[in-house]
Amino acid sequence: MSNEELAVFNTNDWEKCIDIIEKYWNDDYGTFDIKGKNNNITLTLTTGGWSENEEIINLISGTMFWFLWWQESKRGGYYKFTIVDKIEYEKE
Repeated sequence: MSNEELAVFNTNDWEKCIDIIEKYWNDDYGTFDIKGKNNNITLTLTTGGWSENEEIINLISGTMFWFLWWQESKRGGYYKFTIVDKIEYEKE
């Protein structure tokens, strides 16, 4: 992944981010699954233990994309991102 592509993950262009992940993701070993429509998307990734998939996770884990949309991680290389049209804040 180039520095220019990585920089996209610190913008609000989540569609382009997903395109970049898909471009490099090896789904022969891991999985790349996207569901939903409009601005309500669930992206599920599993690395399958593939080091290049794990490197993508390492690269994006410190970005705004991760901060805004990451929902869940599980042992074994499972990552879930939920992209919604509005971010709702919890009220106390």
